Amino acid sequence: MDNFYIESFQKLPNYLLTMSQSARLLGNKDYRFVEKLIQDGLLKTYSIPGKKKVFLRYHEVMKLPQPKE
Repeated sequence: MDNFYIESFQKLPNYLLTMSQSARLLGNKDYRFVEKLIQDGLLKTYSIPGKKKVFLRYHEVMKLPQPKE
């Protein structure tokens, strides 16, 4: 069996992600899942001047509580 090295997400750059990218990162295909998390106050959005899209920070998305299995 191969040994795997899992790097902490904290060491990676804190990219700005779209809602679709954030949804995929959380294992969901639909951006409306992330929209619901934003409405519930679990995620904060950021905007870039001149852009209509809203963005989320990679580290904030990764810090979301995970459901128990």
